[in-house]
Amino acid sequence: MKTWKKLEQKVARLRGTERTPLSGGNSRQTRSDTLDDTFFIECKLRKEPAIWNLYGQVEELAKKENKIPLLVIKKKGKHGELFIVNDRYLKEFIENWEAKGENFNKD
Repeated sequence: MKTWKKLEQKVARLRGTERTPLSGGNSRQTRSDTLDDTFFIECKLRKEPAIWNLYGQVEELAKKENKIPLLVIKKKGKHGELFIVNDRYLKEFIENWEAKGENFNKD
């Protein structure tokens, strides 16, 4: 199985679903990479994504302070932000975020 298919399969399993056969434009079910009924999931495998280097810097600084690394990116002039968390920290991130009682749609 090709590496990108393995990524799609891994993410689908994390959500308790399956990878979409013939994902993308060839599928008759969905263009999402998984058959998840809640999330539209698009998996991308890149040799050297720029965001990965930026996240690596955040992760390194977070480790020094024993904190969960979270990279938040906002495009100037656009509403909303992208929250980027490595899957290693996702459960801990969600638990801690909810414990603080924060609302994602406050702004």
